[in-house]
Amino acid sequence: MRFLRAPRPLLFSLGLVALASPAMAADTTTFNVRIIITKACTITAAAATDVDFGTALSTATTPSNAQGSVTAQCSALTPYTIALNAGSNAATANDVTTRRMRNTDAAVTTNNFVGYQLYSDAGRANVWGATTGTNTVAGTGTGLAQAYPIYGQVANPSVNNAATGTYQDTVTATISY
Repeated sequence: MRFLRAPRPLLFSLGLVALASPAMAADTTTFNVRIIITKACTITAAAATDVDFGTALSTATTPSNAQGSVTAQCSALTPYTIALNAGSNAATANDVTTRRMRNTDAAVTTNNFVGYQLYSDAGRANVWGATTGTNTVAGTGTGLAQAYPIYGQVANPSVNNAATGTYQDTVTATISY
């Protein structure tokens, strides 16, 4: 049995090729990627829906109920409160217990108010006002729009002895964060 041997010059040249290949070098560095996100909240008038009591007889003695909403959108994990002021026709400024709608007919000067109230719960037990920690609504942002229902009631329309016509009030919702 006979073995074939490679000639020595061939083995030597293969070894030189391996030694002649350039060695790969590497170096590394690190860097930071940053952003500062600041908290933000909005309460959108475009997403608010009116509290519309519809039509009621001037002699009605049963409560007239209605519902509207405001929408808040806050940065994730941002605590906030939503306040509703007393409206533009309150009997006593900043007193949410004296909210009232005014007759929009300028000629009506007597019996031109209808009292009402706004609540944060469907049972209409918790008046929604503007005193933080007492009668505002608290929430925590999720980054998404969150709707909050507003429950309204005219307790007894006949008690107002109101003149016929259309009544309206403007309430301002404020979000604090």
